[in-house]
Amino acid sequence: MNKAIYISIVLLTILAISGGIFVFLRPTTTSTSSGGFFGFGSTAVNVQNSTDGDTNVPQVGVSTLQNVFKIAEGPVAGAVFTQTFNPTTTLARYTKADNGHVLELPLGVSGAVARAVSNVTIPGIVSSVWTTGGTSTVMQYVDSGVLKSVYVAFEAATSSSATASTTNPSRIRFLPNGIVSLALSPADNKVAYLLKNSNGGVDGYVSNLDGTGIKNLFSIPLSQVILSWPSPTTLLVQTKGSFGVPGITYSISATTGVLSPLLYAPGLSVSANKTFTKVVYQTSSDNNATTYAHDIATGQDAPLANNPLPEKCVWSTVFVTDAYCAMPLDTIGPTYLDLWHQGFVRTADAIINLDTNTGIGSVVTIPGEGGANSTIEQLILSPDGKYLMFITRGDQSLWGVRLQ
Repeated sequence: MNKAIYISIVLLTILAISGGIFVFLRPTTTSTSSGGFFGFGSTAVNVQNSTDGDTNVPQVGVSTLQNVFKIAEGPVAGAVFTQTFNPTTTLARYTKADNGHVLELPLGVSGAVARAVSNVTIPGIVSSVWTTGGTSTVMQYVDSGVLKSVYVAFEAATSSSATASTTNPSRIRFLPNGIVSLALSPADNKVAYLLKNSNGGVDGYVSNLDGTGIKNLFSIPLSQVILSWPSPTTLLVQTKGSFGVPGITYSISATTGVLSPLLYAPGLSVSANKTFTKVVYQTSSDNNATTYAHDIATGQDAPLANNPLPEKCVWSTVFVTDAYCAMPLDTIGPTYLDLWHQGFVRTADAIINLDTNTGIGSVVTIPGEGGANSTIEQLILSPDGKYLMFITRGDQSLWGVRLQ
């Protein structure tokens, strides 16, 4: 990495942390808000459009609540949608957290029973990150105090019959130990990951999914960070958000490793869409937590209804500026981000569909109406946009939502 760039990053980091910076690259709004669901206990004021000065107040619509159904008992570490043909069937493929076994269940098929995709036992899975088509996953687990990561690949099934695929993985390869954070490329052919370095920061690497072809892409003088890979050409590295604590997000070229500062804010949480044209971010300080949609091309920021936490959202696969987010039904305080990370949050969530162009959010479903009131841990969207899945906090059971 160029020494001058590295030094500049250090200086920016020191400045942000010591000065408590609340400066965005192209600031266009100011607002105040407090927690709440769909306007109850929530306000957004003095929000100015950067081009015409008009007040931009988010609106909320309500759509027809959808059916919710249980897919699997927990604990589930991760899940993905797959599709088979002859006949065409959508399946939920998921990793059991207690033993690493992989199962799948056809959706919308009366009397369907989950079948094994893999019976390879890996106890204590803490995460399972899947490729889009569900043909491979990177599992992480703790062994003797060491966080290990393993790539597991499967043959693609062509039929939904019970004999369509084997119960043995086609390939198993280990990635380096101690990976701080990892993300799979949108093209499903690469993995990016962070390893701590001797300078107190992290080095970013990119390799093939099986760990071959390793390339040291960048270094950054921060250690408590999260990596994501929203679009084919862009990676994001953000500091782990905490109420009132200055946070930083960098965009990184997936080919050259060039870093560009993107956002600075206290209590920062960030998520970018699949074309890297929209970024949803939340800031929290001074007893306020406010969420915005940032337009990369114009630099305009607009407040989003209900202040969704970006890391509880998943971007639409059909409409690139829409996102599905899990929102607490109860009023929450500005320290929600910290409580969420610490595992103390146990509020029932609704799922909303958020249009980041208009700020309008529509209720998709309230899971309690189709099953149990749920604190949603992660959302998964099918490639065709017809189904959602979510994993609940606590029992880590897996649920489905039919969208169409």
